[in-house]
Amino acid sequence: MKKSEIELNTWPLYHKSELIVGNPRSNVAICTLWTKKELFLDLPKEKFAVIGNLRTTYGINPLIKNILANPRIKYIIVCGEDLMKTGNIIINFFDNGINEDYQIIGTQAFVDRNIPKEAIETLRKNIKIMDLRNTKNLEELKSKIISILNEVSKEEEPFSNPIVVDEKEKEVESLFSEDKVFRVEGDLISEVWLEALDLVMKFGEVKQTEYNIKQKEVLGIISVINNEERDLPPWLPINREDLENYYLTFFNQIKPEGVEYTYGERLFGLKVSSMSENVRSSLEPKMIKEAHAILDQIELIAKKLKEKPFTRRAIAVTWRHEFDLVSSNPPCLIEIVWSIKFGKLHQMCTFRSHDMFGAWLLNVFALRKLQHHISDKVGFPVGSLVVVSVSAHVYENNWSTAEEILEKQYRNKRMEFKEDPRGFFVIKIENNEILVEHRLKDGRKTKYEFRGKNAEELYRRILNENLVSRLDHAAYLGKELTRAEIALREGKPYVQDKA
Repeated sequence: MKKSEIELNTWPLYHKSELIVGNPRSNVAICTLWTKKELFLDLPKEKFAVIGNLRTTYGINPLIKNILANPRIKYIIVCGEDLMKTGNIIINFFDNGINEDYQIIGTQAFVDRNIPKEAIETLRKNIKIMDLRNTKNLEELKSKIISILNEVSKEEEPFSNPIVVDEKEKEVESLFSEDKVFRVEGDLISEVWLEALDLVMKFGEVKQTEYNIKQKEVLGIISVINNEERDLPPWLPINREDLENYYLTFFNQIKPEGVEYTYGERLFGLKVSSMSENVRSSLEPKMIKEAHAILDQIELIAKKLKEKPFTRRAIAVTWRHEFDLVSSNPPCLIEIVWSIKFGKLHQMCTFRSHDMFGAWLLNVFALRKLQHHISDKVGFPVGSLVVVSVSAHVYENNWSTAEEILEKQYRNKRMEFKEDPRGFFVIKIENNEILVEHRLKDGRKTKYEFRGKNAEELYRRILNENLVSRLDHAAYLGKELTRAEIALREGKPYVQDKA
């Protein structure tokens, strides 16, 4: 929707609550990537239009829309810590543009389809990027920004008429479900992700978020991953470079200046000086020789597991209540627990909030790598990775892409048969009734057996004993019990079908 003029005091800013607004007549915008924008509050407000972060690939969309709505902006200063290489998305957008599918060429990011392509091209031709990402010292960075502002900041005529992009809610079918917890299990990270993503897209409640964008949310998805792929499928929305960039942050104990938190700092580099006196006094003296000693939770946990494999205290916590409860950007991963069961190292991780499209894959690949890291230290082979996503959600800007991936890679396909880890059943007719024996996967008979003449009665008694974990196993059991009942009623022989 084009408007010949928009009053500057009603500039229709997208995600306004997450921005620092200066002088709307200025021609400079500042993008601080992962570094907290609040650290730049002392910059002269009359010389910049707006300051904002860019932590995820989605952020390019409000950035584009805000400049189209205020085309006086002709310079973007890109600076700060580029933890997820989102700065590269800006550079690629303005250098290379988008392809026919609205994907930014050279990246995995997409531009919203309701932004006119001609507007995108006009924008690209009239904006100059000033890249200061290599300046790491905060005071030096701010000095450079002020120099740029003094040189280029002024009031200019807009490069086009203002364009306000209509933000109409997309029509995506959402099925109603009262379920609070869904369980997904598989060998590969990618296959588990597809099923979890499908659950959110089908059953997620459409609701608002604190980021001024809608979400589809399911409360509680438990994902169980038993193995992992050697190579990333090409259809995933992340690539190997994305993973390697994420690993650099996840496994680095040093938190960059101006960044609120990183998982690496919380897991591998917690400062002893930031702990309460009670906690410090409980540590061994050798851990706190220096005032700024670093406590590596992972190292301590590996040592604990190696000494006492039966421990229930191998827990790493990333949530710091005194800071995160009031933080505007608290960690999503809050706890990791390791347990050794039947000779394998299992790892259970809890996310209070989980972006199933934009973050889940990066998180889970990194957590699996962490599990291997601890496995190497304690000498027990890797077991299952369990991820509990309390708020499992997909943001509105990713709905269409998520649906496209699901349609191509998941839906309308036949569920492959997999053995039920809880065992199987042998069904036969004996003494004029149906006999059902439960056996472990290795064939050994258990104490659980069921007798009767009615298939439905037997079926419901078996399910009540928690001996079936898979839907296809339950369906097979119901079918075979029905065949056995018909054979018994008609006096015919019964031979159990293979699964």
